[in-house]
Amino acid sequence: MKKTLYILITVFSAHFSLFAQFDTQLSNYWAANNYYNPGFNGQTGNLELMALSRMQWLGIQGAPRTVIVMAEMPYSFFGREHGVGASMYNESIGLFSSSVISGQYTYKTRLFKGNFGIGIQVGYINETFDGSKVEIPKENDFFDPNDEANPGSQVTGTSIDAGLGIYFSKKNFYAGLSVTHLLSPKLELNSDYVLEIPRTYYLTAGYNIQLNNPLLELRPSILVKTVELSSFYVQGDSLLVPVEKGNMIKGLLAQTQVDISLRMIYNKTFWGGVSWRKNDAVVIMLGGKFKMIEAGYSYDYPVSRIIKGTWGSHEIFLKYVVDLSKKKSVKKYKSVRIL
Repeated sequence: MKKTLYILITVFSAHFSLFAQFDTQLSNYWAANNYYNPGFNGQTGNLELMALSRMQWLGIQGAPRTVIVMAEMPYSFFGREHGVGASMYNESIGLFSSSVISGQYTYKTRLFKGNFGIGIQVGYINETFDGSKVEIPKENDFFDPNDEANPGSQVTGTSIDAGLGIYFSKKNFYAGLSVTHLLSPKLELNSDYVLEIPRTYYLTAGYNIQLNNPLLELRPSILVKTVELSSFYVQGDSLLVPVEKGNMIKGLLAQTQVDISLRMIYNKTFWGGVSWRKNDAVVIMLGGKFKMIEAGYSYDYPVSRIIKGTWGSHEIFLKYVVDLSKKKSVKKYKSVRIL
């Protein structure tokens, strides 16, 4: 009985916490700017296709598993520069599964001799909880098999999502500010359960430092993430959530997370670096590129109390890059009259 209750409490309480930061946690955030900020699209002048996979907290059953596919590129329309992007995101956490499909548009202009973009993102969220896989004791004097804390079957909720972002880059410097889940969408899993996804604010910045050795370059960067209050609604009495009908269970209060990274680039081809995530992990990063292919790997070593149950997290990404600024070479032929 205690084991079953512990499982149920852990699933729901962990999900309250994770929903306080619905967006997935990325160690290679610097390589996936348009995941956080729709104002980034078209900044590089390249067509970029990227796939990323993250396996978090290895050794913990039901820990987050994430797959993200993204694309972005610039384009010209009526003599103006714009950018477009798209992303598909899927994450499983215990008995919960989240899917998000988003499209992005960016208006680009010149500002302070740099590139400025302001973007909007519109998407569709699908959230599923499989209550049929929760282990419930058949006979127990202290447990009601009809407890409303467990729906007893698979329940699903959907909603429209939106985000905004601005992004500025100039020579070796860049900075961005964005907000995701702008409308704080509520997903009705069924008539008894409603999940609210909180707004999340991002600040990103970085600088490229050319060292005396022309082959070496330092690239420090930072990501600051602030999450608002999240909520979980239960429409009824419950053993695990003992509140009156219609009351609301609050998740984590607004919190801020900081990632600080430093990478060393060799010959603009290979890199290695470290990152520190406040009160969470130390990260090691490696990667490189060959022609139009770029790949990176990171390992998170936890420094919080969760280290007692896990040996870390793995993340890998693969990116395909096409430089759209390169003009096709024009073949030249000598005139036969001057041969």
